[in-house]
Amino acid sequence: MLNRPVEVSSKPLRGLLFKWLGDKKPGEATASETNATTGERKPSIAYRADIDGLRAIAVLLVLIFHGGLAFFPSGFIGVDIFFVISGYLTTAIIMKSLNNGTFTFSGFYTRRIWRLQPAVIALLLVTLIVTTLLYLPDDYVDFLKSEKYTSLIISNQYFSKVTTGYATPDAASLPLLHTWSLAIEWQWYLALPLGLWLLHRYLAKHLFKTAVLGLTLAAMALALYLSYAVPDKNYYFFTARIFELMIGSCAVIFSSEKFRFNRLSATLLCALALATIIYCATRDDILSGFPQYHAIAVCLATAALLFQGIGDASITSKLLAFKPLVFIGTLSYSLYLWHWPILAMMNYMGVALTPPMILVYFVSTFLTAWLCYALIENRFRKARLGFAKTLLVLMIVPAIGLSLLHAASVRHEGWPNRFNQAYNSVFDGLKASVPANREGCLGVSDGADPRCLSGAAQAAPQILLMGDSFSNHYWGFVETLARDANLTVLTQGYPACLALPGIYLYDESKYTNGLYQKCHNATQRYYDMIAKLHFKYVIVGQFWEAYLDDDIVTRLDDPRSPELSQQRLGVAIRKALDKIIESGATPVFLENTLPMPAGINTCLLQQVKLRGLMGSAEQSSLCATAPWSGTKEPVLEKLFNELKREYPSLIVIDPKIVQCKDDACMTTVDGLPVYRDIGHVTDYASYKFGEMYLMRFGNPLKAGQ
Repeated sequence: MLNRPVEVSSKPLRGLLFKWLGDKKPGEATASETNATTGERKPSIAYRADIDGLRAIAVLLVLIFHGGLAFFPSGFIGVDIFFVISGYLTTAIIMKSLNNGTFTFSGFYTRRIWRLQPAVIALLLVTLIVTTLLYLPDDYVDFLKSEKYTSLIISNQYFSKVTTGYATPDAASLPLLHTWSLAIEWQWYLALPLGLWLLHRYLAKHLFKTAVLGLTLAAMALALYLSYAVPDKNYYFFTARIFELMIGSCAVIFSSEKFRFNRLSATLLCALALATIIYCATRDDILSGFPQYHAIAVCLATAALLFQGIGDASITSKLLAFKPLVFIGTLSYSLYLWHWPILAMMNYMGVALTPPMILVYFVSTFLTAWLCYALIENRFRKARLGFAKTLLVLMIVPAIGLSLLHAASVRHEGWPNRFNQAYNSVFDGLKASVPANREGCLGVSDGADPRCLSGAAQAAPQILLMGDSFSNHYWGFVETLARDANLTVLTQGYPACLALPGIYLYDESKYTNGLYQKCHNATQRYYDMIAKLHFKYVIVGQFWEAYLDDDIVTRLDDPRSPELSQQRLGVAIRKALDKIIESGATPVFLENTLPMPAGINTCLLQQVKLRGLMGSAEQSSLCATAPWSGTKEPVLEKLFNELKREYPSLIVIDPKIVQCKDDACMTTVDGLPVYRDIGHVTDYASYKFGEMYLMRFGNPLKAGQ
């Protein structure tokens, strides 16, 4: 990503500074080569300062967006601008070589590897050192896995699987998250040279252009389809992004001396293009399903600014060639590479983005990028080895090395001995309480896996524990009660799934056609199982509060509102209770623990990460509890009170009565964290809360014994 023409020789950093101060760049080309016999403009890679200025706008949009400033709530469109620029420049390079008869695949890839990989390798090494010092074992293993996939140029696929989406809390501490775009860049390099070579060799000029345009339109249509079909994942997809690079290609291939605007027309069009980019960057509602129509608008606007005969003929090209902008654009690749790891590390250490810290973020980003440009990017820009050695040294060896390092980290569980004995005690305590099969029983609904049984050692389960992922994190709690009652538990769960009959969850940003069909199907299987197996208890565990908005429907075209959703929730719960009681089972509802307070684990473990070098144990002890008002969600409290009156056999268990006392709730148990991630409790806390419940309130599962 953030490419610069590879044939343009680089100046040392001193020359970069002189350029900013006003010296003209030696040998700067402003005119394109023209074929006198055809009138066709040959694709040119002559240096254009306005492209660097456009890069500067793109990277500043990204930096401001990630820095949490409100100016550009959709500043992530800077990446789309970079993709168009990349498509433009790489296509220009290849087309010029094809027209001159000098193109070779080995030459292209050698230059590309030397242009991009030295800085990436520096990024991988520096983040490896820092995470080795700071990241806790599980997080360190995950980081090394991301390093492996980054070196294999498929990190976009990796992050699409391990994050819930772009700009989500679970992605905020991943230092290499931003390399998803670099992976797409490399995937583009694998497709573009061969595609252009084949089309150029076997198609006439007019058919060549027609084919490129047709492929671009098809890629655009595919992106729009993916924004509808998989809106929560398509942000990272190469198939959703290739049209952006191809639009850049079109800006080269359709460039012609016969098509040239006058200064006024070009300026008006380019001003409209800049206004389009700024307008899209200031929207706050375009991330869902992105890239979609807004991305198309941004890419077409960028192509207009690049198009020879338009972009270079307008007054805006002079504005974009403003020397401070050109200076930032020259650093844009390094700025992009280093800004996100700095933010991720700050987030991992619990550093809030207050105005002073935002200033630290920008200053450190520019300083690091400047050093990277001077010491690595500029120094190693030119190829120094042949293709085979280049591929081996800069691509294959790092990929093998990081893959082996990740495999070793898995075997050694992230090397917890990197930290002091206090953390090792925490790590060992948490690890020892993790049920071997719990995670494998989330996302299943057939009841066939014997590993999903816990509690007393009996062949047939007497208890079904079902619900969303919050039912799964109660494995230890329920198993503790079941063992005490000499009962066996079958645990089944489905992520983010309200396990109630006759309803669907609606979310057009996540589910095809807006309906969570997999959840609906799993729920149907649960109730078929209930009717068939005749459990003694059916326990439903949910993060109930999450389903009080407008996402509960009975069919796709249902009107939606929070009030209607809550009404449907009441109807579905009563239908579930009727089915459970009809099967002969006693229904049990598990309420939620206290939702995880923001930053609580960062606070608890900060001293471990820093090895006690800052703050004190007394400061960490302040994180051991969180304030609690003592009140419950009014809609749920009213509903559950009604249900207990209507269904006398219903048992409602609220773990907060053991987690919380007076106006505070525990965030540690025996010195170990209560929460393992955003919302879910650790297995140690789950078992411990079960023991505490037994001691204080007895066992509700012994009521019929």
